[in-house]
Amino acid sequence: MLAFNLSFLFDRDDLLAEAMRDLAAWLRDGSFRPLETTSYPLSKVADAHRDIESGRTVGKLVLVP
Repeated sequence: MLAFNLSFLFDRDDLLAEAMRDLAAWLRDGSFRPLETTSYPLSKVADAHRDIESGRTVGKLVLVP
C-alpha cells in the first residue's frame, strides 16, 4: 500500500503536479490499478459493518441506497 497526505504538498505545486502526472500515467498504462470496491445494498448495512470489522476486506466498501 502506498499513501501520502496531500496537505503536505499544498505549497509545493511542482511536486503535486508531478505526482498527479505520474499517477495518471500509471492508471492509463495499467501498471497501477485501484482496488475493487464491494457494494452492499443499504438493507445489508450490518453485513458491511461486520465485514469491515473483520479486517479481511480489501478496498472500499460502499453502501448503495
